[in-house]
Amino acid sequence: MNKFEKTLLKHNIGYLDERDEYQQGVIYETLATANLYLSYLLIICMVISLIFDGVNHSLTFGTFALAALQFGNSCYILNKLKKSGAYETEVYDDYTYNMEIKKLKKQCIISAIQWGIFMFFVMTYLWPWILGEPINVGLRQVIAWTIGGTLFGLLCYAISKSKIKKVV
Repeated sequence: MNKFEKTLLKHNIGYLDERDEYQQGVIYETLATANLYLSYLLIICMVISLIFDGVNHSLTFGTFALAALQFGNSCYILNKLKKSGAYETEVYDDYTYNMEIKKLKKQCIISAIQWGIFMFFVMTYLWPWILGEPINVGLRQVIAWTIGGTLFGLLCYAISKSKIKKVV
């Protein structure tokens, strides 16, 4: 941790002296939990702001700022995890590797189905209703979101599989 980060941490937490390892662990765990909750709260506020913008047929700076903050926070976390090596899962034998891949396939199939259904509902029913437009459901929308869900699942699978490393 560099000097600037230590200064920010001291001002944010409100302590003056150095802390032992246990106290530092508790502080870091608390900050990680707070960041997790804040991330979800930011997403909820962003969706509410986006709905409000949709009702008013405008795009405000607040919606853009919330999206930019969430994107920046996610990129920072992803970058730090990749650099530290904590991003990858290491397995040591073929059986464990195959079990991880099997579990990953199941999770990606479920995620693809959930994403496809959610996006179909939001884009076909919710947004037109919020914007006061007619709801138009057809085979084209079903096929589009089925393909979208499939591509989402495949992308999740490819990214997640690249994080599983078999150590020989």
